[in-house]
Amino acid sequence: MFMMILLGGAVAFFVIAMILAAGSPASKGKNRGSAGGRGSGGSSARTQDRAARREDMRLPYRFADDMLFVHGDSVWTGLVLPTAIDEYLNESELRAMAEGPARGLLNLARGDRNVECHYRKVYRPITAVDWAEQLNAVAWDPTENYKAYNLRKAEYQERIGAMRERNILLVKLGSLKRGSNGDGGVLPGGDDPVEDPGLTRALRGATDRAAASATGVHDEYLSPVVLAQWTQVAREVHESLEGLGGAPLTREELVWLIRKPLHGELPVPPEPVLGSRSWGPDQFDLVVDFSGENRKTHIVLHQYDEVTGERHTSYTTTLVAAGWPAETRFRQSTAWARYAAQNVEFPVEIDMRFTLIPYLRFKDRAGKINGNLIDEMNDMATSGRSPDTKLASQVTRAQHLVDDVEEHKMPGMEAQIRFTISAPDVAELERRRRVLEMQFKQDLKVTLLRPTRQQWRLLQSQLPGDAPKLPIAPYLRLQEVEQLGAGLPTAGTELGDNPEQRSGKRLGWVGNLVGWAGKMPVHYSLHVGPARNDGGGLAIVGASGGGKSSLALQKFYEESESGVRSLVIDPKTDFAQLCYYLGFGSQVNDPDFAHDAETGLLGTEASRFRPVNPEFWAETEVVDLLKGQAGVLDPWVIARDVPSGRLLAETMLRGFLGDEDYQRVRLPVIEAMATVVGWYNSAIRQATEQGLGARDAEQRVPRPTLWQVVDEVVRAYDHAVSTGDRESAKDLKLAQMLLTELRTLPYARLAFAERPQPLSAMRKRRTVITLRGFQSPAASDPRSWNPAERLAATALMAVVELGSQMLDVGYEKNPVTGEVGLRPKALFVDEAYVVTATESGRDLMRRALKQGRSYLAVTVLITQQAIDLVQIEDSEARSGGANQIHTVFAFKQKSAQEASLVAPLLGRPENDLKVISALQELRTGVCLQRDADKRVGTVAVDLVFKEILAATDTNGTTRPSRQGIDPPLSVWDWTFLQEAGESDPAPRPEAEPTAVV
Repeated sequence: MFMMILLGGAVAFFVIAMILAAGSPASKGKNRGSAGGRGSGGSSARTQDRAARREDMRLPYRFADDMLFVHGDSVWTGLVLPTAIDEYLNESELRAMAEGPARGLLNLARGDRNVECHYRKVYRPITAVDWAEQLNAVAWDPTENYKAYNLRKAEYQERIGAMRERNILLVKLGSLKRGSNGDGGVLPGGDDPVEDPGLTRALRGATDRAAASATGVHDEYLSPVVLAQWTQVAREVHESLEGLGGAPLTREELVWLIRKPLHGELPVPPEPVLGSRSWGPDQFDLVVDFSGENRKTHIVLHQYDEVTGERHTSYTTTLVAAGWPAETRFRQSTAWARYAAQNVEFPVEIDMRFTLIPYLRFKDRAGKINGNLIDEMNDMATSGRSPDTKLASQVTRAQHLVDDVEEHKMPGMEAQIRFTISAPDVAELERRRRVLEMQFKQDLKVTLLRPTRQQWRLLQSQLPGDAPKLPIAPYLRLQEVEQLGAGLPTAGTELGDNPEQRSGKRLGWVGNLVGWAGKMPVHYSLHVGPARNDGGGLAIVGASGGGKSSLALQKFYEESESGVRSLVIDPKTDFAQLCYYLGFGSQVNDPDFAHDAETGLLGTEASRFRPVNPEFWAETEVVDLLKGQAGVLDPWVIARDVPSGRLLAETMLRGFLGDEDYQRVRLPVIEAMATVVGWYNSAIRQATEQGLGARDAEQRVPRPTLWQVVDEVVRAYDHAVSTGDRESAKDLKLAQMLLTELRTLPYARLAFAERPQPLSAMRKRRTVITLRGFQSPAASDPRSWNPAERLAATALMAVVELGSQMLDVGYEKNPVTGEVGLRPKALFVDEAYVVTATESGRDLMRRALKQGRSYLAVTVLITQQAIDLVQIEDSEARSGGANQIHTVFAFKQKSAQEASLVAPLLGRPENDLKVISALQELRTGVCLQRDADKRVGTVAVDLVFKEILAATDTNGTTRPSRQGIDPPLSVWDWTFLQEAGESDPAPRPEAEPTAVV
């Protein structure tokens, strides 16, 4: 039986005390380790002997900060390597990814000494409660339901065991002790910083001696000067590895990395250790406390609940890669590290210890091995025996290695790769072992063996720092450095929000849970892109029925509840329906409900429908423009200023009439506009001459109107007729006829009124502008639109202009913090292709996207057509600007042609067959995401709650039944989909079945 305790020590010191206890089988696992207690009885000499034995057997983690740690006399540094998703990389990109680790490691092996390294792939459970609390903290004005929403999602993630992959590279810098392990280190010539006559000093004084006797460990001293020198060495190593993009391993992560192997499948306790208080001499913090049993084929690990005393047990075993195929070709599907992480149903941790060998030493080693094999072959031939095939193959491979080393003059490495699995019981552990061995043998042609009676040392070897000696050296492989990268060790499935550190400042945060990429959760918030100085746009594209509306509706709910002022252009009333259901529940199925909704009576005394969630409905406004007053879309009403209004007026008339008719009437229209604007300017001058300021004059003098423009055209025509000016009358006749009729047509009438009134200022959390009865153009090419479609499309563009102006508000006082700042805003545009189909519409979108980052206003474009969005992005790239769409969610496409148009929006070539095929094969609720870091991967959207599934249902067949139940007032009472038993075709995280859409 063994017990291990990890203690944090004086100032920056901490040690591991390991006690091996012998006992009968019946006593195994019944005793727990402690901090090392004073012996009860016996002579003083025996007490000192026991303390000495504890001192000798301890694993000494003597010092750690956020740059290096000291293990015994060895000094190490660590990097946390970023995980890069490789799902849709092409061959050249994959090769670059595979060559990255080799290029970095080669920089370490340029000297004359071997360099010891340790690579670990582990899985750290997501501390989802911390995520939820941080997300709630960055919200502008979160509702209580929003806070509960994130905390419930945190519970959901922890319930299914969501984990994040961690790839860690540890590098041994050298030794603190002169002459100790002097052959290994990163400094040439063994010029390691040391302190003579030593870096430790004996404890002085009776108090110190008593403390050391009680704890069994000695308080040590490391010279700050020497530590500073080693810190500089560590920084230089990090600089040489900067191509890997890693971040320094922190003390907190180091402690977790030490704890992890000693917990197996059990959760690692999150309690803080380092920095919990100021440490003095002989003061320690408990880091890990465990007991276990060293069995022949596995380790039994016990952990105890500090409150209840209940014992929790995990079983763990380690397998060694013992046989590899004679020749391996680099392929994404068979890269050994990637395969273990993504193709096995349970977590497989990787532990790879390797030594980088300088070129001359590597050449010598390879030559000796080749010579020995040739001698063996010659001996067999001399004795009359024929060399077997295996020996001949070994000779060939050895000669190839010698030739490669001589040709490229590159360093090499000696490595051993091990795989660790854990399970809640022995039977499951054995099943997982057999599955892992079988999969590696069948798919990779790699033989995995489980060494017996070596499991404890293999477990120890996973701990950071120097490794124990293992009697399984035959499994060491002498190979080129490139072999590490060929396994794609950093390939993963991480997507979504990824905060950055720039100039010591953290940019961005981890947003709401939107779904899963493989086994990894995907988080996304609209404003993380602008917070990282990226563009202000989000694109959600896909064919009807693919799931894009559900994602858009979910984001609308989340963002508006967080305090983001959200405005929706909602031609199909999907967003209005979400608001109706969350506000009024099952009453939406009443036949009379639609009438009250259309007439704006809901929630008033004139309606019998009362909200089931009054707080939600009080922060919601639904405006039906087609049922509203004429003139609400007058260009001078919705534009920022009069010159902008004139440009918008010309654009709208061109849209309403079509290019051909507009060109025929353009001259009289321009003249009428000039006349009307001239009247306005004269009135402004007169007001200022009377003593008014410029701002007061603008507020007092009515702006021009499109109604006045038409009246001026009619007046000019009447004048031409009355004066007998036939030539002018001929030109004006068509103009007055078309424009007069235009004032009465559907959609167009919204732009004409004698005294137009603007919409009320948007002051609620969410405003939904609907166009009931709106008919989207069937074709994406404006040249194919009929007159009715032109009217609808132009009205929609004007609504988008109106929406962007409504969101252009100044600073506000934060109701939570009291600080003054820009409130985050969001403009959702459904059927966005209708707007972006025209050049004027694309110009409008470019302006909105560019201004979004400055005004904290994100534009969400929801569309079935991607080509127009690609044109917006391409025009920005050609002009030298950055892409304005920071994230894209692409759902199912119906044809290869449509998919090829989406690929560039994802940052992939339009002829990328892998992406084109994937887009056509996506199931409902599954999409391809391009995140702010330009990573592309498959995401299964997860709505999590039964109530959100009902609210976002846009299917006329299933929506009535799902919305037949009132949603509970509090999110704390909402139901997880996995509990509700809702079926859905989308993939689920493999940890545990869950329902997603």
